[in-house]
Amino acid sequence: MSAGKLSAASSLRTFLEECKAEGDVVEIDLEVDPHLESGAISRRAYETGSPMPLINNPKGKDGPEGLFRILGAPVGVRNDRATRYARLAKSIGLPSNATGHDIIQKLLASKKAEPIPSVQVRDAPLKEHKIFGDEIDLLKLPVPKNHASDGGRYFLTYGLHSVQTPDGKWVNWAITRCMVIGKRQLTGLVDVKQDIGAIWAMWKAQGKDTPWACALGVPPAAAVASGMPLPKFVNEPDYVGAITGVPVEVIKCETNDLVVPAQSEVVLEGTISANETALEGPMGEYHGFIFPAKKSPQPVMTVNAITYRSNPIVPISVAGRSPDETHTVWALSICAEILDLLQQADLPITKAWCPYESQAIWYVVQVDRKRLVEMKTTPEIFCRQVGEVVFSSKPGRFVPKIFVVGDNIDPSDLREVVWAEATKSQPKDSDFFFVGNYPTYDLVPYATHGFNPHEPQAKVVRLCMLPAEFKTLDRPWVEASFRASYPEELKKKVLDNWRAYGFETNHVNL
Repeated sequence: MSAGKLSAASSLRTFLEECKAEGDVVEIDLEVDPHLESGAISRRAYETGSPMPLINNPKGKDGPEGLFRILGAPVGVRNDRATRYARLAKSIGLPSNATGHDIIQKLLASKKAEPIPSVQVRDAPLKEHKIFGDEIDLLKLPVPKNHASDGGRYFLTYGLHSVQTPDGKWVNWAITRCMVIGKRQLTGLVDVKQDIGAIWAMWKAQGKDTPWACALGVPPAAAVASGMPLPKFVNEPDYVGAITGVPVEVIKCETNDLVVPAQSEVVLEGTISANETALEGPMGEYHGFIFPAKKSPQPVMTVNAITYRSNPIVPISVAGRSPDETHTVWALSICAEILDLLQQADLPITKAWCPYESQAIWYVVQVDRKRLVEMKTTPEIFCRQVGEVVFSSKPGRFVPKIFVVGDNIDPSDLREVVWAEATKSQPKDSDFFFVGNYPTYDLVPYATHGFNPHEPQAKVVRLCMLPAEFKTLDRPWVEASFRASYPEELKKKVLDNWRAYGFETNHVNL
C-alpha cells in the first residue's frame, strides 16, 4: 500500500481533511436516524450550499469502529462563489477555486492522456474487518432511506460497482443505485444499454451469475470516473490514473477475482443473478421528481462478504432538485464528452456546460464565431451538424436539448444563457428538431409522462444567436451593460471607487 500521503483525489479521508480545513465539513455527533433524517439533512445542505454533513452516529451503527458513518452531499456545491465547485475540483486534482470550465478541460485532458494502469496491492485498511456468509445482515445496518417516497433503503448512491467481462479484458467501474431487499440481498438498476448491464448480459448468455463487488467511500477520482459515459471497453481504473496522474491502487476481493480501489471504506462482494429478479424503486431522481408507481424487476445481488476499514464512511447522494452529484458529476461528465465529440468533428465549439438549474436536461455549447464565419455556413446546416454529432453518440442518449450561444455568452452563467435565449431564439425558426433514431433517456419525465409517450421523442438544438452572427464578426448592435458600454479606464475607476461611493461590496454580477 502507498507509503506517502495520498491526494484528495486519491483518498476520501484526505479529501475530507482538506475540505474540513476550508470549513466545508460539519461533523454531527448527535444520533441521526438513517430513516429519512440523514436524507433530509443532506437535501437541506445541497439546497443551501452548506458544508457536507458527516454523520458520525447514525442510529444502528455497529459500534465505535463498525459499520458505518454517513457523509451527505459529497459533491454538492459551496455557497461561496469563488470556490463553488471546490468539491468536484478536489475530486479530480484541481484547486478549490477552479472554475467549471477548468473542470471540464481537466476531464477532457484526462481522457486524451495515456491511461495509467492500476497497481495491485496486497493489503489496505479496507481489509481490517471482514464478514462472510450468514454473518452478514444488511437489514441491521444504518442504510438510509433518503426520501419518504423511495421504494426502500439505498446502500449505493455514490460509490461504484465493479464487474468485468467473462474473458477478463474489460474492467468496468460504474455508479448505479442498489437497494436493500434482504439480509444478504440487494437489487439495483442493471440497464443493458449501459456498461454494467452489457457485461451482465455477457455472463447471462453463458448461463452464469455475474461476479460483482460494490465499493463505497472510494477515492473521489474513482467516483467521478465511474459516473462518466466513457466509451465501451475503456477500463475505468486506468482512466482514474489519467485523472490523478498516478496509478490507482487496487486490491483483490476475498471471494472472487475482481479488484476494487484499495482506498475504499467498505466493499460488498458477491454475484448479480442471471435469472432472479426483484422489484426495484422508486427513488428520487436527477430530474427532481419521484414517481411512486415507477418500479421495475431488476436482478438480485447476493452479498457473500463485506470488508471494511475501522469506523468507515459511506457517502450518499440524495438525488433531487439541483445541485447534487447527478448534476455536478454526471451532467458535467456528459458536457466533457459532448465537447470532445464536437471538437473531434472539427466544429467551432469552445465550451460546453449544463446549467444545474436545468436538472441535467439543458446542455449549452459556445461557438467560436471567427471560425463560424469562416465556415460560410447557415444556421440550419450548422445546428443540424451539432445535433447529429451529439444525439447519435453514447452520451447523446442523455442529452435532449442543446442551446447554441455566441462567444459573448458564458455557458456556465444561467443569467446570460436566459438573456441569449429570450432575445435571440425565435420560436419555430430557431428550433431544429431531431426525431427517429435518437433515443431519449426514459428517466426524463416528459419522455414517459408527457404527450405521446409511446412514440419517438423529439430532441432539439435551439439556436440562441441571430443570423447576422453567422455572416460577420461586426455585430449590428452593442450590448447595453456595465461590461460592454463603457471604456476600460472608466470601469476600473468605478470598481476602484465602489466603496468610496458608499456601496458596501464590489459585486461583479447579481
